[in-house]
Amino acid sequence: MKPNPWWSALSDACFGLVPRVPYAEPDPRGCAGSAIEAAGLAAAARTGGPMVFTDISFSIPCGCRTALIGPNGSGKSTLLRALAGLVPIQRGSAQVLGAPPRLGRARLAYLAQRPRLTDPFPLPLRRLVQMGTYAHHGWFEECHHGDEAVERALALLGLTALADRPVHSLSGGQLQRGLLARAAVQGAELLLLDEPFVALDQESREIVEAYLFAPEARFTVVLATHDPADAARCDRVLELRGGVLRTVQACAGHPHRHA
Repeated sequence: MKPNPWWSALSDACFGLVPRVPYAEPDPRGCAGSAIEAAGLAAAARTGGPMVFTDISFSIPCGCRTALIGPNGSGKSTLLRALAGLVPIQRGSAQVLGAPPRLGRARLAYLAQRPRLTDPFPLPLRRLVQMGTYAHHGWFEECHHGDEAVERALALLGLTALADRPVHSLSGGQLQRGLLARAAVQGAELLLLDEPFVALDQESREIVEAYLFAPEARFTVVLATHDPADAARCDRVLELRGGVLRTVQACAGHPHRHA
């Protein structure tokens, strides 16, 4: 059947516009001063649920490694999710990289404590990491200009040999490293990490620690943890307990040494 030239022209015109539809809203890059400024925050873990905290205020400088500690149920995960735009802030205000929390920001990456992917979906690890490029081009644009960045991120997180493995066959630690590699390709300036070491074996822990605490790395990290050793490596330690946030440690450990 001979193709209709009018239909072909219309189809080409329509799909020519598709790659211009952005995956994420434009977001000026470059962190200066504070990565996070929060005042009087109140939030609930779920819509309609009770408030986990009602009036917390804090500031985190750009480039700072901050540990968020506190007992189970104190609201650490809720706070990280609120900063990522995953749960609404009920009261108060927050500026995250210069803007209110919202979804779809290329400059921010959030990793849940137990990341879950659809089990049978045949997604290779390399493709998962390549998804970090989606923030910088259209939804349907096949992007190859990020291939070198993908390979660098795989090597940086010790995943090159696993690149063609399906993600559902990876261990928890390998998957966590894969998600960090995706954030690296994305160029995220702020990492919000919920118990990032909890599922890691010793090899994965050493690789992730080297990545997060590298002196030359310029991104900001906020990580929830129960491990005092993890907290001791951070510039700042914030404790959330009974709905109250207090600064335990203002500056120590990391070469950035933010006050």
